[in-house]
Amino acid sequence: MVEVSLQHISRIYDAGKRPAVNRVNIDVRDGEFITLVGPSGSGKSTCLRMIAGLEPVNEGTVIIDGQDVTELRPSQRDVAMVFQSYALYPNMTARQNMAFALENAGMGKAEVNERVEQAAEMLELTDLLDKKPANMSGGQRQRVSMGRAIVRKPKVFLMDEPLSNLDARLRVSTRAQIASLQRELGVTTVYVTHDQTEAMTMGDRVAVLKDGVLQQVDEPMHLYRYPGNTFVAGFIGSPAMTLFEGATVNGSEVHLGDLCQVPVPERVASRVEHGVIVGVRPEDWKISFPGADGAVEGLKVDVAHIEQLGAEAFAYVELLDNSTIKARGSRIAVRLERLAEMRAIEVGDQIRIAPTRVSLFDGEQEINLEYLHNAERDVAVSSVAAS
Repeated sequence: MVEVSLQHISRIYDAGKRPAVNRVNIDVRDGEFITLVGPSGSGKSTCLRMIAGLEPVNEGTVIIDGQDVTELRPSQRDVAMVFQSYALYPNMTARQNMAFALENAGMGKAEVNERVEQAAEMLELTDLLDKKPANMSGGQRQRVSMGRAIVRKPKVFLMDEPLSNLDARLRVSTRAQIASLQRELGVTTVYVTHDQTEAMTMGDRVAVLKDGVLQQVDEPMHLYRYPGNTFVAGFIGSPAMTLFEGATVNGSEVHLGDLCQVPVPERVASRVEHGVIVGVRPEDWKISFPGADGAVEGLKVDVAHIEQLGAEAFAYVELLDNSTIKARGSRIAVRLERLAEMRAIEVGDQIRIAPTRVSLFDGEQEINLEYLHNAERDVAVSSVAAS
């Protein structure tokens, strides 16, 4: 079993500034594909480089396969890294690039050839083994870079935004190939990306970072449906969840304006008195169109823009000036699924929308109220057990 454990790791470049990575804790399971995602400067690549030994660990511990490797050199950690820039030797063929590290380690020629041929077959590179990087496409170069990592048969794969130099179409096909290959090999993998779509579609779990601080680690769909805080809610999902401020609380209901009430689950009702931020995903709106039967009571909005994507569309709407609430980012994304909905609405229309499902966040800490409830419950259980 090969597990990777990051225990309170920090990277501090300047003692007078915030750490680039601040006491991050992540346990990567044996054979797991975990993605690190976050905006530029969030510390995700630095975390990866600390696992590889390319960046020193100022605080905390890195454990690989049960061994403390915090002070070991990169060559002693038995990890293989795939870089964004391919990092291939231009004067060598694909075969030579893939075999280079094995030959330097003194491996026999027959075994080197066997490993290279096996990796080339997995990656559909057999016909390209005798070509040099200049005669390959970007996707082919990236596969050679991956092949160079695979032939080493490391304990851990580390991938630092390997698809960011590819065009959109090639990224889609290559990310599917990488995910499939990782499942076939079963090698524990840590994958860094700034693209939340990559993170969600490839990872068994997703770790979200912001300003060097780990925000949440969870399975992709649980992360999407139950974001731990408002940052995760706004970062994961395209279009993002809309967050509303200025909602009022009345007993067991949160009011978004005069005609839109949201019931509060009893288990989190005690937290609402501190103020609440209401989050709604684009697909969780019920829409009342001009002249339609069965109009819903809800927020009155103006349609500012419609984004047509073929099988679906998104309407971007704005609250009327007299609304008592405020949407962060000003515009609200509403998903239009049915063809009838797409045809019934035009820019400039005034419609009403009401949420069918919401996420509730504490108004001060901006943490999901469900998480605060669970934390309080766990403390209570621990207290009872201790007594």
